[in-house]
Amino acid sequence: MNNRENPTLRQYICYLVFMLIACSGALIWQLCIPHLAGTFTSWGIAYGWQREIALWNIGIIISIIYALVKRNLEFMKILTIQSAVLCWVLGINHLVALLINFSFTYIIHILGIFEVMLLGGIWGAVLLIKSKDRH
Repeated sequence: MNNRENPTLRQYICYLVFMLIACSGALIWQLCIPHLAGTFTSWGIAYGWQREIALWNIGIIISIIYALVKRNLEFMKILTIQSAVLCWVLGINHLVALLINFSFTYIIHILGIFEVMLLGGIWGAVLLIKSKDRH
């Protein structure tokens, strides 16, 4: 990245690298250690659904890597829209699950609210709004 590179592009890159790490983490725990969901959520274990979530993450990961390699701002905006929306709805889903059956042992729900909804959702939304204001 050179010093003359678009600051908006850098912000999208930072956000998408965060999403790449988050989706990679979700892929690993859903595919390799799915019993954590049964232990630390109110949802229990559902290997088929958890494997499907992991496969969905593979698609998102490949799309993010492609956009980062191409350094295409339009691709990055589309992935940021998709990621921010997914972060909001998944985070809200964790919030509802926690409120329905509250327990501090449901750490994955708590992390889902803070990491997914608040960090990923708010960061993505702010980035999109700020980017829109610049154009």
